[in-house]
Amino acid sequence: MKLARLTLALIAGFAPAILHAQRPTVSDAVERLLGRDTVVTVWMFGRPDVGLTDLENLVVRLGGTVRRRSKWLHAVSADVPTAGLRAASQRPELRHLQPVARFIGRRFPPVPVSRRLAAPAAGLDSTFGDGAMPLRRLNLFPLVARGLTGVGVTVAVLDTGFETELPAFSATTVLGQYDFVFNDSIVRNEPQDSSTASRHGTQVWSLLAANLPNEIIGIAPDADYLLAKTEDIRSETRTEEDNYVAALEWADSLGADIISSSLAYFSFDDGFSYQPNQLNGDIAVTTIAADSAAARGIAVVTSVGNSGSGGFRTLATPADGDSVIAVGAEDSLGVLQTFSSKGPTADGRLKPDLTAPGRDVFVVDPVASTGFARVAGTSFSAPLIAGTLALMRETHPTLTPIDLLGALRGSATNRANPDSSSGWGRPDGAAATTYPRGVVVVDPPDSLMTSVTPRFEWDVPDVPFAATPVTYEVIVARDTTLATVLLDTVVTEPAVTLLDPQRPAARLAIQITVVSSDTVRFDAPVAGPFVVPAWTELITFNNPAGITIRDARPTFRWSSLAVAEPPGPFRYDVEVIRADRGTVEAQGEDLTVREFTPEEELERNTPYRWRVTTSLGQDSVVTESEGTFLILDESIPTVTLLFQNFPNPFPDPVSLQTSTCIWFDLARGGRVHVDVLDVRGHVVQRLFPTDGQPAELPAGRYGRPSVNQSGQCDPQFEWDGTARNGTKLPRGIYLVKLATPAGVFFKRVVYLGSDF
Repeated sequence: MKLARLTLALIAGFAPAILHAQRPTVSDAVERLLGRDTVVTVWMFGRPDVGLTDLENLVVRLGGTVRRRSKWLHAVSADVPTAGLRAASQRPELRHLQPVARFIGRRFPPVPVSRRLAAPAAGLDSTFGDGAMPLRRLNLFPLVARGLTGVGVTVAVLDTGFETELPAFSATTVLGQYDFVFNDSIVRNEPQDSSTASRHGTQVWSLLAANLPNEIIGIAPDADYLLAKTEDIRSETRTEEDNYVAALEWADSLGADIISSSLAYFSFDDGFSYQPNQLNGDIAVTTIAADSAAARGIAVVTSVGNSGSGGFRTLATPADGDSVIAVGAEDSLGVLQTFSSKGPTADGRLKPDLTAPGRDVFVVDPVASTGFARVAGTSFSAPLIAGTLALMRETHPTLTPIDLLGALRGSATNRANPDSSSGWGRPDGAAATTYPRGVVVVDPPDSLMTSVTPRFEWDVPDVPFAATPVTYEVIVARDTTLATVLLDTVVTEPAVTLLDPQRPAARLAIQITVVSSDTVRFDAPVAGPFVVPAWTELITFNNPAGITIRDARPTFRWSSLAVAEPPGPFRYDVEVIRADRGTVEAQGEDLTVREFTPEEELERNTPYRWRVTTSLGQDSVVTESEGTFLILDESIPTVTLLFQNFPNPFPDPVSLQTSTCIWFDLARGGRVHVDVLDVRGHVVQRLFPTDGQPAELPAGRYGRPSVNQSGQCDPQFEWDGTARNGTKLPRGIYLVKLATPAGVFFKRVVYLGSDF
């Protein structure tokens, strides 16, 4: 009974904390509105286990009216009185409350065109009339010449409305249209609209879909279109972002491949706004929804905004999305426009992604007396990129939105130094479509070359048939600046070999320019540096710590890099060197195979190094073993003997060994002492026996490690120059004293000191 009362007491004590944890978070903008007597348009985000219908019913109980429901956001937008909003801020069904944003954007008045400017005398510029400039700047005419017009691609356009019955769109296929302002299927102006409501949307759409030869032809006139009227311009603040989210989900349901959105959302009711530190891709509902569309395979293109005169971090949502293609504006000379909004995002990502013409762009204008106008703004750079994507999607229907963006970035003018003003710059549409995955170096597979006469091989994936065959302009140089050129050639196969042998540690770089049969060029970024490794690598007896072996006629093996013939093949000279004397004890000359076995046995109980001299013509490279090897004699010695320690002197500047090994043989067992003495005969270190060890040793060979073990020495017979108290001794001459039943033996040791 006491336990039950205690449990109830604990539950009662924690209940307020539990309930508070279940309350929704409330944005600062909503908090500021809770004390007013007004109606607020808000997003109400439900918890995962609460259905959207339950959220709609909750809105009604709170005295509100549902505007939109979003399955992607798991939220509803609603008009709710502040009294109901205060109650909502306590409801456990809700996860978060924030206002619905409105668009406030800088607009530029269109410049009416009284007559078409004189078109060039011939060619595609003449066919496209005054609308040719953007296609020329984005290098889209080679794609037009291939017959690409957007066939089979579905593009959704979200804007203020569209005059679908204009002659410019008489041949355009509209698969679906919906007015999210008045909730009907009419996207043209209606009686209750402002007289210019559809102007902006029609201008934007004409850059994609218009088809008036010799006047204006859009980039993708034969694409299929979904038209969503999402913006209400009857007041200074257009209608809310919930229309935008609903339009994205609608477009997805109808199979959109690309979404073009010349819209941006930033400000809330009553003047509250997203703050720059909130534009991180994870807060604004338009951004979350646009990223969700991209995750479903839709390429989402949006204007970065027209507030660039305010400096950096002036972009608006949904341009902050990591999967959203945000587009800035430049003029016909490639100069970035001051009005074009800038990044970076709150979490430091570069935005915009790309730029496109956004000044003096020729469009269809349903309000202008001539039917045409020249306009400015990032609103018009965005559909130009969307149209480019339509031609890319027509050619490569399986590429993902991220693949498409990568191709555009990889071909763009600022790709080498992207920044938060222009992003990656203006893309080359023909190059991005022809070489969507760029140039991939496949050999060498990493930064190390595989040949002394370097061979480079590459792949250019997914080149369309209409662009084949391709040729390659190749430059191989000493470094990535291409200052010292070793090879400059044109080839038809994706590989080249540099026949001049390269020394070890040589650094090379390669630049490949691909040229299609219809002259579309792509300059791949310089690849490298690639490093030529050692010509020869020793395979056996090359342990830096040393190794012991049993075979007195060991086989030495090595490997080499590949080499073209001519100038190959390699020739090899092998030398086996006694490490304590530096004398050559065995050698092989002018070998073509990569192994060598001495004709006679090597002396046992002696340290050796070995080296290979690899020759190619008059050039040669020497490769020497990193450590020594020792051939052990495991038989019982016939005589007691103290060998000269190795290395001596020590530490050894060549092998970098900081200690020396004491070697000795015992012909018969008994009491043994191994001491180090100074020149006056005082014991400065006892190596054997140490504390707790018996002094008895059986007959045998000591100091060497076991067969095939690394290391130069048995650790108990190794001396590093320290005294018995652990301090380092001064440099000088010392003696090793071996006391055995067969007598006492001495060897002189030269110690170079700890600072050598």
